[in-house]
Amino acid sequence: MHPTHPNPPPPDDPAARLDQLLQTGKLIPFHLDLPDKEYPQIKLSIYGAAATNELFVKLTNGTVTFVEAVDSPLLSPGMADRIFGMDVADSEVAFARAEKMWEQHRAELVAR
Repeated sequence: MHPTHPNPPPPDDPAARLDQLLQTGKLIPFHLDLPDKEYPQIKLSIYGAAATNELFVKLTNGTVTFVEAVDSPLLSPGMADRIFGMDVADSEVAFARAEKMWEQHRAELVAR
């Protein structure tokens, strides 16, 4: 049996949920710190949470960080059982979310 966190973060706080999952090691790191082509100081990370079938998308410039979670469109096979890593459908959803986040937070990410 795994111990539970005494104060789980609220479900509407994806950044806190990501931090907690990173501390417990219950994430699949699909992409870590991919630099933007135009602004290499801005990094994209994508993680999978097998227990909730979610993808966490993180954009950061080292000072400012934005995190959002999106449900994986796949129910089977389970995220932990996808032997070739990130599925194409997951990739499409995660990168689409990253683009929306970029559009929404571009000024804050670029104005370091």
